[in-house]
Amino acid sequence: MSTRFLPALVAGLALLVTACSGDGGGTGTAATSGDSPSDGSATTRSGPKYSQFADFPGQALVTTEPGLDQAIQVKAADVVWTPELAGQSAKAGKHYVAVYVAVTGALADRGVQRAKIKYLQLRRNNTTGETCDPYYPKEVPQHCYTEAWPASDLRTGIADKTWREATWSADSLMGKDLDRGETAIGVVGFSLPDGTNTDGLQLCGPTKETSVDTSRFPCVPIPKPEGV
Repeated sequence: MSTRFLPALVAGLALLVTACSGDGGGTGTAATSGDSPSDGSATTRSGPKYSQFADFPGQALVTTEPGLDQAIQVKAADVVWTPELAGQSAKAGKHYVAVYVAVTGALADRGVQRAKIKYLQLRRNNTTGETCDPYYPKEVPQHCYTEAWPASDLRTGIADKTWREATWSADSLMGKDLDRGETAIGVVGFSLPDGTNTDGLQLCGPTKETSVDTSRFPCVPIPKPEGV
């Protein structure tokens, strides 16, 4: 072969290699970019979510623990009919209505000291004519009230939809300090006889003005318990 043709042959081979490697590199770069976004959004989407109080659906109950000035807001995040809660078994013939709640301070510009949920009450329609008020055993009220037991402490760092699997204890004596705008999760149980009508349940709580008379407590509707 004449040596004068060698430069042209080398140049042609170089162009061919460059074209092939350029096509393959472009395809590889696009796939890598699509699989692992450089902005980290894939990691964000796959990680646990911790909702803020405003993100939870439902009405907020504003309640104040007896003896304290600072109110809290409470929303029912989940409601379950269960035979056991926070290490406590319901008595024979009864179940707990377990209400998992989201809690934050009532005032947006300040936190809350020693927040508790042990004073919450469950209100239900008295459809069977019960004398369910222990203070007035001969009266048949329109509604029956049940005190919270067990009632857990409030905890932060509980990811969405994981509260049923979390380990809870029946203790809310000390309370929890909440920072401004901070959201915590807790659970309260209300013991009801099997076969109780659980339609139209409401979550209620005391206020500074009304700390004893349950019939005057503010209340909000909650979902029908899952599993009834």
